[in-house]
Amino acid sequence: MIIISTKHSGRRWLALAAASLCLLAGCSDDPGGDEAPVASLRSAGAPAAPSSPAGDVNDQRPLVPLDATDEDRDRLVDEWARCLVEKGGPAFRDPGTGEFKKALLDSGSKPALAACAAKEPEDFDARQARTNPSAYRDNNREWYQCAKKQGYRLTVPDPDTAEFGLTEIGPNGDFDSPKINECKRQAFADD
Repeated sequence: MIIISTKHSGRRWLALAAASLCLLAGCSDDPGGDEAPVASLRSAGAPAAPSSPAGDVNDQRPLVPLDATDEDRDRLVDEWARCLVEKGGPAFRDPGTGEFKKALLDSGSKPALAACAAKEPEDFDARQARTNPSAYRDNNREWYQCAKKQGYRLTVPDPDTAEFGLTEIGPNGDFDSPKINECKRQAFADD
């Protein structure tokens, strides 16, 4: 069985960068509550998770909207990479390379990553997962239902986050395919 993450393959470097930043900042994926999973549809009055402390670098990061083009995303990443080159050296020159990805994981890069953290782009869904886990779960459930209707073969959603993966890449394609991206846009568009 092939299992592919819900993160887009073209955006894996961004997830890698976010993981590096989390390690640097000492953050956790636990939203801090003991909230039990709820098997219901979106509730209108669902409370948002507590916002980050004032001045949190994550709140300063540029947001990559759901409808961002590759050019929009590249522009934001290039701005972040320019900062990383200035603070950390030439290994950060080209975000699409293995050298860039390796530099992100290098322990010597921590000062550059910290100095440029406010310029690192954050995907809409990643921000929602961080700031409003309840809405994120609801949107993932909607995305899952739409993708299933489109014929994608999916893993069982995670009970806490409702994140899911593909069990196989069929005729519809993978997580970079137009149909699944349209499902995602529809599911997350209400927020």
